[in-house]
Amino acid sequence: MKNLIVSSADEKYAHLLIELYYSLKQLLTKYDFAIFDCGLQNETINFFKSENIKLIKPEWEFKIPSYKIRGRENLKIQFSRFYMDKYFPGYGNYIWLDSDTWVNCEKTFELYLQGSEKNGFSITPQVDRSYKRLIDVRWLFGFPKKVNSINYKNISRSISKKLGRKYAGYYTMNAGCFAYNFKFSGMDKLRSNLKLASAKGRIFGSDQVALALTHFEDKVDYELLPSYCNWLCETKLPKFCSKKNLFVEPYLPNHNIGIMHLAGMDDDRKKELIFHKIKTLDEDTIEKPLRYQK
Repeated sequence: MKNLIVSSADEKYAHLLIELYYSLKQLLTKYDFAIFDCGLQNETINFFKSENIKLIKPEWEFKIPSYKIRGRENLKIQFSRFYMDKYFPGYGNYIWLDSDTWVNCEKTFELYLQGSEKNGFSITPQVDRSYKRLIDVRWLFGFPKKVNSINYKNISRSISKKLGRKYAGYYTMNAGCFAYNFKFSGMDKLRSNLKLASAKGRIFGSDQVALALTHFEDKVDYELLPSYCNWLCETKLPKFCSKKNLFVEPYLPNHNIGIMHLAGMDDDRKKELIFHKIKTLDEDTIEKPLRYQK
């Protein structure tokens, strides 16, 4: 069975979606590519249709009050990314990529497929020797006044503070890139937790809550991939290997980065390219955007 890569965007990030697609073109002999349309304009839709890319408008998988949605149709993707097999049936493995990602190294990217084949679900936790801050602690007279983390904030607000405290110090699963096999036995549990996480109408972050609860609370095993599979550029800029013409992780062994991820980098996600000072493995410094360049 063939495998499918899926992404999504509204028109605000259509330029990133197109760049992601161009970064994938060399892979499209092994994969198909499809798009959840959450507000693309006709020009962008016609471009992808001319490339024979299938576009589908997703539904709300769960009932969410309209006052919680406030017209933000793009938030459907918090749920739809876990129902790729519903919208695009007939594939062996499904790989989700946020529109602010792109494929830097095909061989490293293939680990998502290998992990899905081996364990049913593969994903990269947000932990690495380059990522300095693990948890945010506010102090008062030498005592912790407030302990905060992505898991604590999201789980406390959507489920309970007790459960939030339980997993406050646990790593976050980055939902911007993951893969699952169509036979993955934990998908029902994951979708159930997704529904639970959104029951109070909290949509944004419900995906990370569901991923955390399914893995930590329900003991569903994922194939956990190293950070160079999904590199969070906001946390630490990568280095660049001029010989291979690839971004690599900043410390030894300087492994090729699979997915470049611009989460949290608002300026870099705008249409105008931002150039960064990037160190090379030859100890030079070059000015280069973190986005995909044809």
